[in-house]
Amino acid sequence: MTVREEAHRLLDAVPEDRLPDAVELLRQWAEVERGERPRRRFRTTAVFDGEPDLAAHSKDIVRAAWAGEEPRSA
Repeated sequence: MTVREEAHRLLDAVPEDRLPDAVELLRQWAEVERGERPRRRFRTTAVFDGEPDLAAHSKDIVRAAWAGEEPRSA
């Protein structure tokens, strides 16, 4: 059995309710292989205190961190 065949078999074995997570992971890996920058989805339930403009700059801060730049504070 090839690795691709095993991957197909394992994907078929993933429970229906977990399938969206598996597909999203595979989609991200495929985008990286094609040289595309993967889009991330943020989920949060926490409340925290931060600088007044933190929300306005949060995407820039995260993009810089993912791009390997020096992290910036808000």
